[in-house]
Amino acid sequence: MEIMNTFASRSHAFFAASAFLLTTAPALLAGDLVLQKVPALTVEQAPAYPANLARYHLGARIDASANGATASDLKAAETALLSGDPTASYALPTGQSTLLVALPQIENVSSISFANRGAQGRVKVATSSAKLPADSPQWHANAEQDLAVSGVQVKVGPGEAKYVRLTFDLTESGKIAGFGIYADPRVSDFTAPRGSKKASGDSASFGLISYNYTDMHAKARALYVSSGSDVSAANNVIDDQTSTTYRFAAGDSSPTAVIDLGKRADLRRLSAVYPAQAGKMEFYVLQSLPGQTSGASEVSASGVPIPAPDNQPSTLTVSDAALAAMKAVGTASDDGTQGQASVDFPTTSGRYVMVRWLPAAQAQADFSLAEVAALGGSRNTLLAANQTSGVAEEAAEGDYQTDGKTMIDGKTMLEPKDMPAEGPEEPPGEGPPPSLPQPPPFTFVPILVPTSP
Repeated sequence: MEIMNTFASRSHAFFAASAFLLTTAPALLAGDLVLQKVPALTVEQAPAYPANLARYHLGARIDASANGATASDLKAAETALLSGDPTASYALPTGQSTLLVALPQIENVSSISFANRGAQGRVKVATSSAKLPADSPQWHANAEQDLAVSGVQVKVGPGEAKYVRLTFDLTESGKIAGFGIYADPRVSDFTAPRGSKKASGDSASFGLISYNYTDMHAKARALYVSSGSDVSAANNVIDDQTSTTYRFAAGDSSPTAVIDLGKRADLRRLSAVYPAQAGKMEFYVLQSLPGQTSGASEVSASGVPIPAPDNQPSTLTVSDAALAAMKAVGTASDDGTQGQASVDFPTTSGRYVMVRWLPAAQAQADFSLAEVAALGGSRNTLLAANQTSGVAEEAAEGDYQTDGKTMIDGKTMLEPKDMPAEGPEEPPGEGPPPSLPQPPPFTFVPILVPTSP
């Protein structure tokens, strides 16, 4: 009798569970994409996101090289290291070579970092506030260390510097990418972003290198992610530091991030960097998010209202049908060895960028995203023209498929809507003196004092 009761109890539990699965199966199989809103950046978080000064549009340049590189090679190096594309790389030969990076003015430099792709050996980092020969003993030596497999991070300050010298001594050639010279963190980099400026002494190629619109020090911000234990850290994917990552939750079948550029931009290339694993990355450029109908401060080119970031809902659900109807601008495949993806496409206008990772196997490790870049501006032929020089490498690496079949907040003082598009290009010069009236002419009037008899 006890055995029959046990069997009946188990049978009841089985049928109850079956009924539950049948009633919830449509929801489980629907495949809706539920996105969580990322809180706005706070003042307390600002020090974790220093500005990257090694950017061509900010006036940085590759000033010289001691390994016999030609002028075209140096321009190719600028394209690879200063363009803001984290997938672009600069090839280093075996033996000794020197790379000099010049900033437009003396800055309070805090740290230097770059990703390493196969190079083995050592690197020395030195700084100077004055222009010196590469072999001058007057350089201020900051650090000397082995090249780590993942990359190099060097603390050099805070200290004043205008020139940065990197001396490599390699036993195995390789590439470096994701180069950054970071200023001492300050809130003003968010409230008054640095303005674009031309590198001194160079006008021929200025503007040919694309501008990265995912600049969190201007208007861009991470807006939504599909999962993660700390969604407030999602801005790591647009902090211009390949050494920082955002980790999605375990079991997320399609890790997704949505970035708000803050304004519409004409884009022609999207790229992403992540710890290597097999799968494919889908890239989307969106004029508006699904389901936006009201509360807008801006209207898209198709007349769809665009709500301000503060007015966006805390969660955004994209149905399976809506996701299938969205058209990707491109898809990039990874066989598990690349750790980066990028796509080039005809110029497309949009305010939002969405990246969606589809792993090759659901049993793979958790997915982390290091950096996402949205590049636009003049079409850059500089890198292609120098790809045979032996110094620069093609920025686009890996297997790219551009015929994708799919297209779709807390206390803060750093709201993107309050940030200007960019700061003044140059500090204002001294104006003319005020037009004050001329002083009256001086007239001497003697005073006679009577004398006593």
